[in-house]
Amino acid sequence: MATESATLGTCPNCGETIPGGYLLIEYDTTDGPSQFAECPDCRDIVHPRP
Repeated sequence: MATESATLGTCPNCGETIPGGYLLIEYDTTDGPSQFAECPDCRDIVHPRP
């Protein structure tokens, strides 16, 4: 399994940058790819903002 070092975006709740290692799942939608990740600061499961 490859290690992802890029950031996923920012937390919509607290604004913290979410590193690639916090990715939980990535999936395809009709609008394109989407992700769920854990915020390292507030620990919520979120859709990272680009």
